Amino acid sequence: MNNKTSSGILAALSVAVLLILTAWGSAWAMLIVSAVVLGLGAAVLRGRLLRGAALVSAVGCIVAMLVAAVLHTISRK
Repeated sequence: MNNKTSSGILAALSVAVLLILTAWGSAWAMLIVSAVVLGLGAAVLRGRLLRGAALVSAVGCIVAMLVAAVLHTISRK
């Protein structure tokens, strides 16, 4: 499988999973899955994480991590 296909598949799967987790409403699940997807993307794409669809996936994971942290902080009050 070439790099364009790998990054496209990774981006599509990560966005789909993050949307499902957002609807589920579990901040911890979003945080853990975002970290796993980001690490998996870095391992699979080996340095090409900041290009094309992989960039979309990485940014989505980082934003999901921030949203999860904010949701967790708000729910503790």
